Amino acid sequence: MEKPWLQHYDSGVPHTLGMVPGTLPSLLDEASAAFPDAPAVSFYGRTLTYHELREEARRCARGLLAAGLAPGERVLLLLPNVPQAVIGYYGALMAGAVVVLTNPLFDAEALAYELADSGATAILALSMFYELVEQARAAAGVGRVIYTNLKEYLPPAQRTLFTLLRQEREGHRVPEEVAARALWLQRLLAEARAGDLPPVRPEDDAVILYTSGTTGQAKGVLHSHASLHANALQTSAWFAGAERGRERVLCAIPFSHSYGMTACMNFSVTLAAAMVLLPTFETRHVLNTIRRERPTIFPGVPPMYAALNEVPGVRHYGLGSLKGCLCGAAPLPVEVQEGFERITRARLVEGYGLTEAGPATHANPLWGKRRAGTIGLPLPDTEAKIVDMATGAELPPGAVGELLVRGPQLMRGYWRRPHETAEALTPDGWLRTGDVARMTHDGYFQVIERKKEMIVAGPYNIYPRDVEELLYEHPKVIDAAVVGTPTPDGGTEIRAFVVLRPGERVSEAEVLAFLRDRLHVPVAPSSVEFRQALPRSPIGKLLRRKLVEPQD
Repeated sequence: MEKPWLQHYDSGVPHTLGMVPGTLPSLLDEASAAFPDAPAVSFYGRTLTYHELREEARRCARGLLAAGLAPGERVLLLLPNVPQAVIGYYGALMAGAVVVLTNPLFDAEALAYELADSGATAILALSMFYELVEQARAAAGVGRVIYTNLKEYLPPAQRTLFTLLRQEREGHRVPEEVAARALWLQRLLAEARAGDLPPVRPEDDAVILYTSGTTGQAKGVLHSHASLHANALQTSAWFAGAERGRERVLCAIPFSHSYGMTACMNFSVTLAAAMVLLPTFETRHVLNTIRRERPTIFPGVPPMYAALNEVPGVRHYGLGSLKGCLCGAAPLPVEVQEGFERITRARLVEGYGLTEAGPATHANPLWGKRRAGTIGLPLPDTEAKIVDMATGAELPPGAVGELLVRGPQLMRGYWRRPHETAEALTPDGWLRTGDVARMTHDGYFQVIERKKEMIVAGPYNIYPRDVEELLYEHPKVIDAAVVGTPTPDGGTEIRAFVVLRPGERVSEAEVLAFLRDRLHVPVAPSSVEFRQALPRSPIGKLLRRKLVEPQD
């Protein structure tokens, strides 16, 4: 197929990587061999080098095997972005296990569902989650629980303060009866004996990630080592000019999400870059971390960049160390992009991906010709096309249809769901993304909307993002969403939800008039509802369905 996008690649980004299928542990082995003394993890002032990280991961693998874990079993990680998440991830993979990544903010019911669905036989979790773990493990019948405490990888001074001031107050101490029947990560590491680890092959199952379940029950997305290894190489290749062993990546996206796993963790290891870990995103804490740690690369989501833009005196935090920032998970408003670049002088570009694709498939060039409002170009060794939503026939540039992608980063399938897998993957290897999009004549792609979120109002197809972009142009609006809801007469009502900048006021009539002056179709929102915040997932994806659910 023709690939008009290749002409717009940055200098230094290869059209093809000539990849040999590899494993995720091999990325860590290579980084440790080439840069053993380079910082791998930075956590509140505590640093692990790549040599130390690899040794910790290997000890973790041996400890899991000594505890009775067999290759192929599933190990669920319930951890925020802490050193134990990196150690547990690579350690479990080195042991031949399949890692199940899950959201630490889940309730017991959601966690029990993923435990049961994945068939996980072990859990590695922070001690502060013990109540959640004990409820879920009982419901799912999981035997092995391995706890680790937040303080274990803090610097000595901070560890002492944590023990004195936070451990009891925040619930990090596990009751004795629970602790007695659990395993403990530090004990597994200390008692791990030397010995060979089981062979791990590129075609082996590696990770199960659960989709958000916004349109139904969450499904497990199964990736092999080869698919995630490929996506790590594709992502790192896009950062032309990155210096291996010298970059510092601000890891604020949760590793439990495919975006954080690949664009923060595996990406960093591929470049032998330092991972600056942030367990939570708190604006002032993030700014202080940037000032102290001097990161050079910051993968993020629109609400993160928007929050930093709004801080008075933000330039005093020294954001000039940042060079390249890749935004994913949700559309990047032009106003947010331009504001962040004015503040930092860094390049902020929009990309695209989905859990089923590892997740990265597209990105705007970091240094060359980017186009605001687009997801950019397919990554090396990635194909993309637009097809008719009814017939599946490939459409010419400029036509609107469903986006399909193909490449080495695609999932193996949905975990134990062959019917859903067959619906998502075509016989010739294309993934149906479910996104309505178009391709320009020279190969840039623009996602217009999810197929299921497109609003049909009479003879018009309304794409929420088009209206949301107009709302972002209002000087008093900081966040916006548009949804369609059915009416009793069988029609559709278009509703807008907005968040105003602090201290600002505007009436519903003023916002509606602002929109009607700018819309090119005679269909506009009939109402505007003001909210303190819009419902979003842990990585900032807008949850439209929650906007129309009854509020407490």
